[in-house]
Amino acid sequence: MTNVDELSDRYAPDAATSLIHTFIEALNTGDLDRLSRCFAEGAIVNDAGREIRGRAAIGAWAEREFVGQGGRITPTRMHPVSELGGDVVVEAELTGARRRGPSTLVVTLTEGAIALLRLRA
Repeated sequence: MTNVDELSDRYAPDAATSLIHTFIEALNTGDLDRLSRCFAEGAIVNDAGREIRGRAAIGAWAEREFVGQGGRITPTRMHPVSELGGDVVVEAELTGARRRGPSTLVVTLTEGAIALLRLRA
């Protein structure tokens, strides 16, 4: 099984990979405080068209939609997409939550934090 560390050298810049790795680890371990700190203060999560705004709301969303359901995310590929302004695309498998199977996360970073996270099934 490929992990984020193995993918990082090949597909994404170090700073972005480190932050995304921290986000995924926090999500998988249910560490909602650490997860929230990965996001900028006014960050947005777009979950298949639903917008969740701000760290507190994102933490509540993660608890309700993922952690509380026993979810786990396993990255399978991570790569920057320069056409998207340097966003990082993470292809992953979701298990244990309501949403299962392959998923794509598009991560926009600003000043060392996640500014926008778009989830697509």
